[in-house]
Amino acid sequence: MELLKRIQELLRQRDVTSVTIDDDGLIFQAKCEPTSIRIRITVSESALVVRAFIPVFAPVNRRQAICEAISLANWQLKLVRFEMDSDDGELRCRGELPLFDAVPTDKQITNVVYAVWSNTERYAPALLQVMVAGADPALAIGLAEENENERPQTSRNTDLTVN
Repeated sequence: MELLKRIQELLRQRDVTSVTIDDDGLIFQAKCEPTSIRIRITVSESALVVRAFIPVFAPVNRRQAICEAISLANWQLKLVRFEMDSDDGELRCRGELPLFDAVPTDKQITNVVYAVWSNTERYAPALLQVMVAGADPALAIGLAEENENERPQTSRNTDLTVN
């Protein structure tokens, strides 16, 4: 719980003020085009886990295509991965920071939260295109990655300010 309070303060310093701490962890809403996402941070003895829940559920008839899209996206990702709940089709992005023998630094915490948040923002539109519009998974993920390459190569701003 001590680490969660520290994370809450770290988020508050970056203008993420609508944070709730419960028995399961810390939760906040984040803007993530084209929607908003719920980010949950949990801490156990072995890891700090950050999950971004995309507020859509893949219908059964699109789950195979979504799995293909997730596999293609995950191939390029470091530190985070996309998942789909096989029971209800819920989509999420997950990042973990192992906690073996040290307390994570503010920079490590910020980096894992930012990685989950920014990669969700990058790939959520592609996943929605596959799910809702029936887009080809390879084409949708390819476009998401192509758009990323068109951005100017500057250092990433890991400021967690809510948009």
